[in-house]
Amino acid sequence: MEGNRWDSQVAEFGIACEACHSEGRDHVAQNRNPLRRFKLHLTGGPDPTITNASRLKGPESALACGQCHSVWAFENMEKKIDFNRHGAAFRPGKDDLVQRFVVQPESDDHREQKKFINKTEPDFFKNRFWGDGMIRVTGREYNGVEASPCFRGGDFSCLSCHEMHPGDGSRQDIKQWRNDQLRPGMESDAACIQCHKDKTENITAHTHHSPASEGSRCCHQVSSPSVKESVSYGRPNACNLCHLDKTLAWASDKLATWYNQETPELSQDDRTLAASVLWIVKGDAAQRALVAWGMGWKPAQDASGRAWLYPFLIYGMNDPYAAVRYDAWKSLQTLPAFEDHAFTYTADDKERGNRITETYRKWSREVRKPEDVFQPETGLDQFGNLRADLFQRLRSERNNSPVVLAE
Repeated sequence: MEGNRWDSQVAEFGIACEACHSEGRDHVAQNRNPLRRFKLHLTGGPDPTITNASRLKGPESALACGQCHSVWAFENMEKKIDFNRHGAAFRPGKDDLVQRFVVQPESDDHREQKKFINKTEPDFFKNRFWGDGMIRVTGREYNGVEASPCFRGGDFSCLSCHEMHPGDGSRQDIKQWRNDQLRPGMESDAACIQCHKDKTENITAHTHHSPASEGSRCCHQVSSPSVKESVSYGRPNACNLCHLDKTLAWASDKLATWYNQETPELSQDDRTLAASVLWIVKGDAAQRALVAWGMGWKPAQDASGRAWLYPFLIYGMNDPYAAVRYDAWKSLQTLPAFEDHAFTYTADDKERGNRITETYRKWSREVRKPEDVFQPETGLDQFGNLRADLFQRLRSERNNSPVVLAE
């Protein structure tokens, strides 16, 4: 501002056309010519006045999405100030974020910047990544894509599986697209099988599950499950997130037999108690949230049984974190007799405690059946009650470290 005059400029707010297609001034000007438009229509060739991510090489195409869908940091203070004053210098179609860089904790790049981040914001990495550098927050998928072997091939990008402009379809098709932006035909395993065609001939040999089962579905995280990741970094593995009633030792034995994975050193609890029980009772808030959500996932319920889940979900409804309480409540609503169960997960301790007592009473008196069987690995006694001595010990060992997932 000079005197009483403001130097104001117009800019688009939010995600508009230029966020993905780059600046459009020249594009608009040249395409005022109808002959030019008709020629492009007839030839089907690219229009050099605008960026089309589907026509770019894999890395450049993915970065058009990754400019937002990543954990990034500024190269230096000067570029941060420039970003704040003038906006992002990156333009879709380029291969460099210019003022910023995508943060990969395990890579050797930008050492000084990462050192500065650690000094000024000690929890920066913990709040965004697992201990081995895998991204742990949603909406930042580019970090995982960039670190994957698929990406390093040079052809893979977000648009290998997704599309931003759906074609004509039914209302149901559009509703599904709003959820995941998948291209037609990319549902289930198709997104992975389009490249890994060698797996289609005998999928069971690869997955060791029935072809029609959820165990043969490809994992979106593009990583192979291992018990080591759970022991070393606390990241719940895919095996135990589906087989909720099984121990880490069980998963380790299966992975060693099927894929020759090394068996990590396991504690007595890891050998005798279901991993999900350990995570939801003594884990940190992120682990508790993942398991609370997982207990409401139908494929996991089909694989693990449902009768034993009630007391743990009711317990989760009194978690210190509102997000965990919400996940536990919504998962409880997937179980018989609690489909319409009301619960105010943001209520004060007294109100919440009274409602949880009522909920537990309903389960124990009205829903629990005499024929229900509760395996010792679940930490429940023969009647489905939490074993007091075991539960108190696990509760006392709970990881109460503050967790702030920067999503």
